[in-house]
Order: sequence, then structure tokens, then C-alpha cells
Amino acid sequence: MPAAYIWVPPILTVTSTHVEYWDTITSTTAKMSARLRFARPLVPDSTWTMRRLYANGKRIYDGSIGYRQSGLKFTAYDGRSTQPRDPTMVSEEGESNVSAHRGYLDIVVRDFDIVGLGAPPVFEAEWIQDGATTHDYENFSTLSSGVVNHIVPVWEDLQFYGFPAVGQIIRRFYLGPLQEVYSSSQPTFTVRFNGWRYSRAYDRLFYLGQNHVGQWSLTAIIAQSGVVVATSDIVGTVLANIGVTCLIELGDGAIYVGSTDDQQLFCYYYQASTETLTLATETIVSWGGYASIQCLTPGAVRGNEADVWICADADLVKVTFTALGTIKSTTVVATLADDLRYAVYDAGDIVVWTDAGTVKRIDGTTGATEYTKTVPYQIESVNAARIIGDPDLQRLTDELYFVASSTSYFTNLDTGLTRSVAGATSNPQLYYYDGQTDTLLTRTPTFGVPQRMRIISEDGTQRQLEDFLVALMEAGGFDSSEIDTINIDDVIDGAVVDVTAGVRDIARSVCEPYSIAIFERAGKIIFKRAFTGDALVIDAVISSVGDIVDNP
Repeated sequence: MPAAYIWVPPILTVTSTHVEYWDTITSTTAKMSARLRFARPLVPDSTWTMRRLYANGKRIYDGSIGYRQSGLKFTAYDGRSTQPRDPTMVSEEGESNVSAHRGYLDIVVRDFDIVGLGAPPVFEAEWIQDGATTHDYENFSTLSSGVVNHIVPVWEDLQFYGFPAVGQIIRRFYLGPLQEVYSSSQPTFTVRFNGWRYSRAYDRLFYLGQNHVGQWSLTAIIAQSGVVVATSDIVGTVLANIGVTCLIELGDGAIYVGSTDDQQLFCYYYQASTETLTLATETIVSWGGYASIQCLTPGAVRGNEADVWICADADLVKVTFTALGTIKSTTVVATLADDLRYAVYDAGDIVVWTDAGTVKRIDGTTGATEYTKTVPYQIESVNAARIIGDPDLQRLTDELYFVASSTSYFTNLDTGLTRSVAGATSNPQLYYYDGQTDTLLTRTPTFGVPQRMRIISEDGTQRQLEDFLVALMEAGGFDSSEIDTINIDDVIDGAVVDVTAGVRDIARSVCEPYSIAIFERAGKIIFKRAFTGDALVIDAVISSVGDIVDNP
């Protein structure tokens, strides 16, 4: 079905220039949001699923195979009475000026590239009724049988690196063909690995390795060959465990921030030009007097400094690091009633999950709580075998993914509302989610084989034509007792009708290809297949009293 544009805010156009060799290159991006309307469901509160979306004839989303064009962000509304106001529209127009998505099949697309898709594109969508969704788990083909304990996604390149917890093997996998493409040995005295990260700008892998006496240090290697290019001083107390980590590309290199289970905070500075690692920051045990550091989340990057948001006890702390890895400032932005477990940076705000099963959105400047919602799951402590990956290894767009009790949960970052899809694995392992492609990277429980999981929509349920005709006439004001169908056993995939036409005209156009007659008898609308015999055969003599022929 084609869509009609019913709301478009001002288009954001950005023009930038850069120099390549002796040429000045100018590029322009134009981002546009829009509310698209496709149809009105005939039956109120019926369940619909948007299966495919097209822009100027190009498929940009396909729920049947888990495909989503890179950067595409949208929310589909099926018109039920429970549908809310869209957050994108509310932020632009104000809540009192936005209508809820009730009674119509709508899609709100956000910040799509009208230069790449068309200016503006013609949107078309395929909607299905009662389209069941299912979890599609696919194993990767591997070159060896070793367990993959750590996964480092490189979402932009559709690949990831896999590593064992103990051992010296670097393994590389491609998401498209679901295949391991190479593995290489890493000669080292390290006996344990943790905190793997990849720098796409410098094609370097970083990991914290523990030696035989329990000391940790950071190592940088060339991703393609495994050659060690930089090592560092040891960090943390002997036999301490690594807590949470993150990597931020900044200045002429990168900073690697981490914590230990005895609450030490540390930061390494990687200088790309000299291939060196410097331990720039190492605090004392129980940094800031905190008993638990649960999450490190990269925030805004400004020139030669970057923010890292830290969940420390019940405090949300913003630590600003310089490009050299030193701490510039530390600010407690908010103190909540419950301890924090996990945080996601989203458009200047922080969405945090607590140990009390709630999610809150915190204003990144004032620390004010913008919403508090209860979620039907509990994010684990980092010290209790947490299976959700660190925030900087996920690529989230609108929702956070969490799996528990054989159910996939999706919590909207803008509203805090959570939707669920049943049928997930009952034994989830460490996982990372990509919101742009709706892809989950995880592994099998026993043998640690990498897996890709996608939630795909099935074909939907075919419907009886007679049910459609009855619903059509009821929508036109007829009571169910005034409608009768006889010998109509056809099934249909769907129907799109002209809402400006009367129900009689719509029914006539639908029935004509099926050789179905429409007539009235004693105040009742009757749909009957022709030449089927019995008391209401169409080729019988029409009564001169009470019979009105509509579609003979």
C-alpha cells in the first residue's frame, strides 16, 4: 500500500567540506522525519504487522528475513486503541499537539536521508494481519571447534572478532555468510583475557591480559595479523578481576577506560603515531568511596575531551577525560533511590536501569528524571555473570534488547515502554544487539559456537472471504443479524479498499471476481455464490415482494 505524508517537521540540512589531495569535496546531508499513513483497519483493535517497507520502489526493510537498511529508524503503529503518541512527534510539536496512532496503520520514520532515498521518496509498505514473529537462530560455520567466550562486534563492517577466555587465538567472522574467515595465534604469556575492544579508525585490537601472577595489562595488536604493536604497564591490584571497560577514539589515538572488582578506575592512552600505550589514570581502591561500579558508557566527545558515564552505587557520575587519558572533571549528575546497573547514552540524556527492575531517563545536564518505568526483567550485576554486552559494543537506535525467561524484551529509550516477543532461547548466553539491522550476536550454550539471532515475521494468517464481507457490512452500519453468507469458502491474503466508497460498492467490487451474488431479502443482506442450489439459488425467480437484487 502507498503511504500519504500527514506530518513533516522542518528538514535538517547539513553541508560539510573536506580536502582530498588537491580537491575540496563538499557533501550535503538532508535528514527528514515524517508520519506516514497507509490505511484504516476495517476491524477495530485488530492486530497488524508491517512486514516490508519500500522507498521509491527500493526495499529498505524486510521483517521476513531481518533486513533493515543501515541508518533506517522508524516505529510502526497498528492502529489499536492502546497505541501511544509518537516520541519523535511529541519532541517536535509538544504532547498536546500530537494525536495518538489509533484507528490507522501509521509509520513514523525518523531522520532518514532524503538525498539517498529520494526527495522525498514515495513510501510503500506491506502489512499483514496477525503476522506471527519467531526467533531465528543461525550458527556460524567455524574453522575450529574452540569455544568463543568474547565477541567484539564491528557492526559497520558486518563482522566480529571472537576470542577464548583462555588461549591465544584471534578469530574473525563475517555476519553475511555466517562464516569464520580466519584465525591466528597470539603468542603471549597471558593466561586470561578480558575487555576486548576494536578501533576501526586504526584497525587495532585491544585486550587486557592477566599474567601468571594475576597482574593485568593492556595490549594493542594489528587486527589482521595479530602482531603486537604496543604493551603497557600493569594496572590494578594482584588477582583483581576486571569489571567493565570501554574504548573511545579521541584526538590522535584512543583512550581505554576500565574498572576492577575492587572499584579501581583506570584509563590508558593509545597514541597511534608512535604505537604506544600509557597508563594515564589509576585511582585507589574504592574510587570515590563507592562499593560497586556497574557500567561505563561513552558519552559526548568534544574536541580533545570525552565524557564517560559511570554507574557507581546509586550515583550517575560523569567523568570527563582528556585526549591523553587524564581526568579533567568528575560530576555526580544524579543520585537515585536504587543502585544502578546499566546505562545508555542517548541524545545527551542517559537511560539507566536500576537493581529494582526500573528504567529511568536522566537529563544529562540537570540530572532531572524525565520518566520512570517498570520493566519486566532485571539486568544482572556485572559481578554475577551478566550476559548483556557492554553499551559501547552495542549499536542501539530506539530500543535496548534484553532476553530472559524465553522472552525477548525491547525497551524504548524515548518512552521507557517495553514490548516483548515470546520464543527466545531458555538458556541465553552473552549477547550484543544491533538496532540498525535488528541482529543479535550470541553463542550456543555448550560449545560456544557463535550465533546470529533475528526476529522475523511470518506470512500472517489467511482469512475467510465471508469474514471480510461480514466485517465490511458491519463497518457500514449493518447489524450481524442483518448479514448472511452462503457457500462462500474462499480464502484471501488481504484486501485494500477505497474508504471513500460506500460499503455496497466495495462489496460489489470484491464479489464480482468470485461470482458471488448480493441481494436483499426481508431486510437481510445476502452474499451467495451463484448456481449452488438450495432455497436461495440465484437463478430462481426473484420474488416481487421483499427481494432487491444488488449484484445478480
